Amino acid sequence: MGTTNKASVAGNLKMFASFKLGDAELAMSVGLLQEVVNVPEAISPVPLAPDFLKGIFNLRGTVIPIVDMSVLLNLPSAENAVGKIAVVITEGVRIGLLFDSTSEILNVPAADVCAFNDAQEGVKAVIRSALKLNNGARLVEVIDPVALLKIENIASLLSTSAQKDESSQKKYTRRQCISFHSGNREFGLNIAAIREIIRVPEIKRSAAQVENCLGVVSLRGVVIPVLDFRKLLQVPESEQVDADSRRIIIMKLKDLYVGYMVDAVDSINTYFEENLLPIPMFDQKKMSMMRGVLPVAENRNVLLLAEDHILTDEEISEFTRGHSVLYSKENAKALEKEAAGERNSYISFKLEYMLSTRLNSVDEIANLTEDMVKPPGYPDYVVGVQHMRGEVVTLVDLRMYYGMKVTGDYTNSRILIVKGAQGKIGLLVDSVESIDTVDESKKIKIPSLFAKDALTALRGDIQDVIEMPDPTGKKKIFMVLDMSEVLRKLLNPNGSAA
Repeated sequence: MGTTNKASVAGNLKMFASFKLGDAELAMSVGLLQEVVNVPEAISPVPLAPDFLKGIFNLRGTVIPIVDMSVLLNLPSAENAVGKIAVVITEGVRIGLLFDSTSEILNVPAADVCAFNDAQEGVKAVIRSALKLNNGARLVEVIDPVALLKIENIASLLSTSAQKDESSQKKYTRRQCISFHSGNREFGLNIAAIREIIRVPEIKRSAAQVENCLGVVSLRGVVIPVLDFRKLLQVPESEQVDADSRRIIIMKLKDLYVGYMVDAVDSINTYFEENLLPIPMFDQKKMSMMRGVLPVAENRNVLLLAEDHILTDEEISEFTRGHSVLYSKENAKALEKEAAGERNSYISFKLEYMLSTRLNSVDEIANLTEDMVKPPGYPDYVVGVQHMRGEVVTLVDLRMYYGMKVTGDYTNSRILIVKGAQGKIGLLVDSVESIDTVDESKKIKIPSLFAKDALTALRGDIQDVIEMPDPTGKKKIFMVLDMSEVLRKLLNPNGSAA
């Protein structure tokens, strides 16, 4: 009889995981809890998101949105809380719920689970019951994750989850994107959608311009409006912004050219569409703008954007209203006519001198990381090897290779990833300055006498010294580094760094 009673009691027990949030204690059914993880280092905030969405993070190949429960429930959070994320799965959707800390696992008799009868709406509906413990001396409110999906700004997660299954059936091709910083966030845009990336010239202000429009610039005689990308997406401002690092990304939207002012252009990343992690989107402005998350390093994610959804038709109409003649089709035809000829993109970078190379000779531009390992027996100019998404890349410090003065300052340094005969090699340069698309018919070859010092320093690896108009129409000298010759000298017949 006693054994039967014990089994009956055990069968009536319900298991809950409890969490702390300030002085409050909350719980949820263990059956809905997938796991509890620490707050990750790399959390990517989502622009234009509701205030309770802390951001998104990559959990073993799945993008998880983080809901800050203190903001959602309007409860104070404990000071200096380390934080724990409870990953719940409901109706096929994974959501991370941020609490101050974990508490304990509770086995509660079914009779002590008090369901609320009132039909709550909105945020209040998240709390559906309470646990009456210690004869009522301890009350723990119970969160119903299913109710989370009924909140206005979370409901769209269901449809996004379905889209993920559909997208997994598609076949994808190799692409490249430019990643850039705006405020404290990193975004990406496909290179194919970008017309030019230029240093910031004089921006002329106008009394007719609207909010988020900084003014206009002239691109070879064509007037182009420049928008503040950070303010456009309501991104918080960075504490430190180097004005010299700012760039204008010029794109074509329908019949209009637009420039986006960003804080810095960081790198070029090669990826396949299947590398993109779908974002479980909240119901927010410009949901279609977010194409996915591209993991480019262990603690670095790029939010890839759909270029044709950054601006709405209403926004375009707003900043062109009253002076759209400045940006008319006729003015833009000049650039289109120019584009009809042979045009190539060059990437300019510093290495004692300002150098350039054809953009298509560079596979990626990457940041220098701290996980470099230098194998024994390599030449001094091989500063190490670095893992990049499953591939080992040999890093060559071009300053050391060419016998230039080594400054030791790698603050703005970038790695140009180029393909060698037997793998990838990373060429360390001082900085990346710009990406220019130029008309080959307008280039003028300059006698090498004018670049004698550079030719000597770079051991004859300069392919051409040419003069061409830059995007603003000013004459610019391009000392074009012959990447194939550089690689030929760097690689021995076995395909290893010499």
